[in-house]
Amino acid sequence: MARLGFLYDQTKCIGCSTCQIACKDKNNLEPGIFFRRTDTLEYVKQGRPVWMHYSGSCNHCKEAACVKSCPTNSMHYMEDGTVGHNPHTCIGCGICTWSCPYHAPKLSRKLGIAMKCDSCADRRSQGLKPACVEACLTHCLDFRDLEELTEAQKEGWECDLEVLPDSSLTCPSLLIRKNRAL
Repeated sequence: MARLGFLYDQTKCIGCSTCQIACKDKNNLEPGIFFRRTDTLEYVKQGRPVWMHYSGSCNHCKEAACVKSCPTNSMHYMEDGTVGHNPHTCIGCGICTWSCPYHAPKLSRKLGIAMKCDSCADRRSQGLKPACVEACLTHCLDFRDLEELTEAQKEGWECDLEVLPDSSLTCPSLLIRKNRAL
């Protein structure tokens, strides 16, 4: 089975939120609901402010807490290795939103059910990239089969970032090129 996931190059990200806006627009999300979030965090290093940008969404984890905790199996693994959600069997209990350490599933007040990023499955079925990836001005986002990457292509990429939960919790399908200037 494939292991599709996001690659995020923090060294290129300028924190513009174009990916977040493209996702929100493509999914017609209600106010306050975001499948992809961008954040800018400020650190002080050697007495000077340093900013770190982060863009994150559902990491389509190999050991997804939302899938393990869903009482109706609405959260489930798709054939392509991503984590899917079936709105027809979702009862809106919110357990998935509480169990996900990345806070990826969201509860829709309008629909009364959980919702989450499906990495634009409809676009991918047409050979297109997810909306967030296509909209990224600096090309710091990509979405691909992580198992097809060679060792040379994986060099300099990792799963952990200081602002994220430890990757051993869920085995996220996410590779990050960290900004080493921080």
